[in-house]
Amino acid sequence: MNTNDSAKWNRRRFLKTGAGALFLLAGAGLGPVLFRNRRVYSMSKSLMGTIGEIQVVHDDEFLALRAIEKAFEELNRIEKQLTYFSDDSEIGRINRLGASQDIALSHETAGLIARALQWSHATRGCFEPGLGKVSSLWDVKHRSEPPPEEQWIRLADRQFSNKISLIQHEKGSTIRLHTDDVKIDLGGIGKGYAADRAIDILKEEGIGQALVNLGGDIVALGGKSESEGWRIGVKNPETPHDIIKVLTLRNQAVATSGTYEQYFLSKGQVYHHLIDPKLAMPGKSIFESLTVIGSNCRDADALATGLFFVSDAEKKQILEDHTEGFEFMRFGA
Repeated sequence: MNTNDSAKWNRRRFLKTGAGALFLLAGAGLGPVLFRNRRVYSMSKSLMGTIGEIQVVHDDEFLALRAIEKAFEELNRIEKQLTYFSDDSEIGRINRLGASQDIALSHETAGLIARALQWSHATRGCFEPGLGKVSSLWDVKHRSEPPPEEQWIRLADRQFSNKISLIQHEKGSTIRLHTDDVKIDLGGIGKGYAADRAIDILKEEGIGQALVNLGGDIVALGGKSESEGWRIGVKNPETPHDIIKVLTLRNQAVATSGTYEQYFLSKGQVYHHLIDPKLAMPGKSIFESLTVIGSNCRDADALATGLFFVSDAEKKQILEDHTEGFEFMRFGA
């Protein structure tokens, strides 16, 4: 992609190819002149199973695009490190060998797993980083009917996080899985963490206004202009081409989980990708999407999953007890 293409990413193409329940609205900074000589420079790439987009407000095209490229380099690094789908990643190595021996971890991966385990405890197991085997069994992107019941029913309510031993030291960290049925999958927290890290890189490059969107896991740095924030549309889960809520973000993050984007139909029943760990199958809910807004995307990402199958009263209590300034919104019948 040349620099002109980078700075003129077509919104229609982005909305057609981008995944996720959140997206930028028209007029939210896709190329207009802002104040003084500042413009929005944008670049999009395929990674982490979605379309990632980074937008930067700056008065120097070279510096803006260089910062964006460095942020994408960081995203690629994190994907290689955390992906569930490669035996060579840190997560892949844990899942391949962790039930037979202690596995040494980088400080970064150990810290993210530790945070995932904290959210598992705070949500009473509704956020479950050890659920990879169950998620793979259901694999809703490639299924047209449920897996045989005997394959997944034995995995219900196994509290896999309690079967993960993580030891963290300054000199090194180790992890061990206490059953072959535990498979670490950080898909519910990894994209949010990656979006936060991309923002960190942009800050290091001197950027003060930016937006990172990883398929709906979004972090806003500053605003689109001195007076305006970044306007984000939340899709209507009942009519996903429509917007049900407009959010204005400034130094905030947002993540959404929904039952309507990844699913298959079998014998009149919808089977979506949000697995209830207590059932080891797609859970049931009275609503269709949950949006969490907060100060960082790592935690918003985890909470958008971990709060999905708890009552509204429990949601409020968990946010009150474990976060500062986070809030949730749910949509759909």
